[in-house]
Amino acid sequence: MRTFAGVLALGLWCLLLCSCSSAKPKAESGGVTLPPSSGITGSRSNTAASAGQLDVCSFFTEADAESIMGAPMRRSKITNPQRNCMYEEVKARPNSLGTGTISLTLNQRKSVDDENLGWAEIKEVRHLQSGQKNVQPLSGIGDEAWFTGNIEKGRVGVAALIARKGKSDFMLDSMVLEYVASPAAMKSFAKKMANRLE
Repeated sequence: MRTFAGVLALGLWCLLLCSCSSAKPKAESGGVTLPPSSGITGSRSNTAASAGQLDVCSFFTEADAESIMGAPMRRSKITNPQRNCMYEEVKARPNSLGTGTISLTLNQRKSVDDENLGWAEIKEVRHLQSGQKNVQPLSGIGDEAWFTGNIEKGRVGVAALIARKGKSDFMLDSMVLEYVASPAAMKSFAKKMANRLE
C-alpha cells in the first residue's frame, strides 16, 4: 500500500511540476535577483543556471520545510536546483499512505511584461480565480498571491501557495495525502520569500 501511495504522491508532484513548466514564456530567464545581503548578486541567465550557479534551496531550507510539514525532512533527489527545491519526509508517519513532500518552484522573467504573460498562464493552468473550489486570494504576500487546497482542522494535504512579485513568481506545493502541513507556516514562508524578490 505504501508503494502505491508513494507512486501516487510522486505522480501528483510530477503533474504539478509539468503544469508549472508549461506556463513558462519563451522570454523567461532562469535566474533570480537576490538582495545584496544574500552573498549572491545579479540575475542569472539560463546558461549560468545550467552551470549550477543558482540553487533554489538557498531560498528554501530544510528548516523551512520542517516548519511547514511538522516532521523531519531531507532534500529530495528529484530536486532540480536551478528551478526548484523539494524536501521529503525522512520516514512515513504512522498509519500514513507514504511520505509527504514540499517543494518550491521559482521563476524570474526578463521583464514585468514577460512576467505578466507567464503569470496569466500560471493563473489559467492553476485555476486561480475567485469562486473556484478551495481557491482563495491572499493579501500581504507580494503583488498577488493565491492559496489552493482544502483546510481541515488547521492543516492541509495537497495544497499550494502561488505568488508573484515584480518580474518573479513562485509556487510552494505541499504533496501529502494526510492533512498534516501547516497553511500558516506556508503563508509565513511565502511572505518572507516575496520580500526577498525584487
